[in-house]
Amino acid sequence: MPDPSVERAEESAPLIWRSLPLRLTIGVIPFLLIVSALVSRVDWPLKLLIAATFACSLAAPAGGLLLVAALAPLSNVFAPAIGAVGFRVDEALVLAFLLGWLLQDLPARRGPRVAAPAAGWLFAAVIVASVAGLALQLGRFPDQLPYVIGQIGHSYFMIQDAIGVVEGARLLEGVALVAATVMIFRRQPALATTLPLALGVSATAAALSSVMLSRGIGTAVALAQQRLIGGRFGGLVGDVNAAGSYFAMMLCLALGMAVRERDRIRALWCGLAAATGAGLWLSGSRSALGAAGAVIVVAVIWAATTRVNLRARALMLIVVVVALAGAAAMRARVLERDPDYKGFGFRQQFVQTSLRMIESRPLFGVGVGQYYRTSPLFLSPQLAWTYGAENGHNYFLQIGGELGLVGLGLFAAWLGATMARTLRALAREPADARLLGAAAGVVVFLITCLTGHPFLVGAVAYPFWLQVGLMTALAGSTLMNQTSAAERPAVPSGRAWAHGALAAAIVILVWSPIATAKIADRAPDSPAVDGFYRWETLEDGTRFRWSARYASLFVPAEVTRVEIPVRLPVDNRSISPMGLEIRTAGADRGRTMVDGTWAIISVKLPGILPPTRFQRVDLRIDRAWQPAFYIAGNGDLRAVGVQVGEVRLFRD
Repeated sequence: MPDPSVERAEESAPLIWRSLPLRLTIGVIPFLLIVSALVSRVDWPLKLLIAATFACSLAAPAGGLLLVAALAPLSNVFAPAIGAVGFRVDEALVLAFLLGWLLQDLPARRGPRVAAPAAGWLFAAVIVASVAGLALQLGRFPDQLPYVIGQIGHSYFMIQDAIGVVEGARLLEGVALVAATVMIFRRQPALATTLPLALGVSATAAALSSVMLSRGIGTAVALAQQRLIGGRFGGLVGDVNAAGSYFAMMLCLALGMAVRERDRIRALWCGLAAATGAGLWLSGSRSALGAAGAVIVVAVIWAATTRVNLRARALMLIVVVVALAGAAAMRARVLERDPDYKGFGFRQQFVQTSLRMIESRPLFGVGVGQYYRTSPLFLSPQLAWTYGAENGHNYFLQIGGELGLVGLGLFAAWLGATMARTLRALAREPADARLLGAAAGVVVFLITCLTGHPFLVGAVAYPFWLQVGLMTALAGSTLMNQTSAAERPAVPSGRAWAHGALAAAIVILVWSPIATAKIADRAPDSPAVDGFYRWETLEDGTRFRWSARYASLFVPAEVTRVEIPVRLPVDNRSISPMGLEIRTAGADRGRTMVDGTWAIISVKLPGILPPTRFQRVDLRIDRAWQPAFYIAGNGDLRAVGVQVGEVRLFRD
């Protein structure tokens, strides 16, 4: 006889739905932001769209969810038509939907649940605590924090703030979208068909915009941006690699739906798959193309071997995965040996940069949304010269740098629990092409995060979270349908797990802000960061350091000008004189020819906003050379550039 407590646990609503005060508290911030958008000076079509999304979500949450699924990915495409260029339309639509959903009073109903909700709540606590720590950090500078808060209140959808509210909110909105999708699915199982259709139609429209761009049709801004990229087309977003991640994910979903459906509906999905495939190809993203190809092969093998026992299927998949990994490694080795391809070496340097950032703040990181701003303290000299500041090119390491190992662990645990549930469902129902396609798309997207950061692009990230919610709901339904009530694991009746999660959240909310509030007072003292060898002294007492070909000087933020003494102590005409270029914050500051006489290079600095304490001055020498081959009696085999003396700092 089924255990009544198990049935009650399955039918009960999640914590958020059992507590009206909690829902209202969470809904305060979306409410304030939506009101701010509606009263701001934006064109009425945008206000009408936001209001319509909220009204639809309040009246019929499933309809609001489908509206967001269809419009959010295309927000950058239609934004110029409604006078919303520079306005984060996608986020405004998501917040309007979430606000309407939170105000619903839905009765409990038996159905799938979000996996590892405690990990999700704790991850949210890490984000909130990180924002609080950054606010404390900025609060040490007069008038800076009130200014940023004022900007958030008046222009939230058009700014990037200094305390991580925008980036943190995007992650929280993603978690909320997954929960909303699963909760609405409990009452509207038809979402299993309608949500993929909304996502697929939207992806087809996005692919069409890529095709139009490839034919020279688009807005002036999009065409100008396209000329800078050259030969690659994002359509829905300017970041073509993020666009590739999106199209690869949607291709997998469309193929799964095409296998599942029949007759005319199958033809429709085949058309949608062809469109998303074209969008993927036009994006030119190697990582997305490779990930999609590999995952689709694995998914096909999984679906084609449904009659083979699980152990044999697992062995076959391991062989295929190892073969694909070997092919990828061989390709990487070929690229590494190609002198004309710098991407591989740069990615290695980005990994090292992220690891240095994590090492500096291992538990709670430098703060949500702060990777780009903080990166100049950790970039290698070559990366700093090329980019000035940059994101991590590996989103998982970027999460680790911003939120520490605690945040990264919770993020991985929450997504990992969802994937584990999906694998259990596919093991019980391997022929479920819809679930297989949704899961394959999620896996492809996550693989591309190893070499990119699509989560930073809202129009791409929001569809991902919706697909994760769809996958979670489908997997939960499969497990519930194929497991008897007596076999279902009961939700713990005690509150020990809740008390443990609450205690962990309290620790995070207290400890993380204190750790994050500490301002980085110096860059890592390492040649991997500054590109200099150790200090040496000439016979006349002059102190200097040899630089590598790329090198960087770190000076306090308040410095307005520096004088850099440089020389190249060699008479060989093939070496001396040699050109030295200087950049600050990615901007060129001139080129100087350096010879055997000490020269003083004066560089004006642009200044930098708090809470950053340092400015970086980047040097590039024409080429590296070895003194042993050009200076008589010198046995120095190091690859060096020029000698740099002690820098003079000015605060005009």
